[in-house]
Amino acid sequence: MEALQIINELANLLVCVNATLFYIFIFGRDVAIIDRLHQAEKVLLRIGLALPAVMGLWNVLYMSYPPTTEILMNVGYASLFTWASIFHYNQFVKNDRKK
Repeated sequence: MEALQIINELANLLVCVNATLFYIFIFGRDVAIIDRLHQAEKVLLRIGLALPAVMGLWNVLYMSYPPTTEILMNVGYASLFTWASIFHYNQFVKNDRKK
């Protein structure tokens, strides 16, 4: 397996795990601001978080080997979703547990 393919696999795995975590952090808890969104916004957010999670898993299982530019984009998405999950956990989830 080439180094870029390994990087892509890890990036897709991180996208899958962290998009799933972020989905759970938002929709798996009582979040008042999410409850105030219009139904269309909630659906858009659910789809926007579910698709990267599912497709990240698909790419890991399929062992896709896209062009280098797409691998770099996947690394960016992995970084973004990882940061979002950590930030959301530290700012909101952890504070909810203290209450």
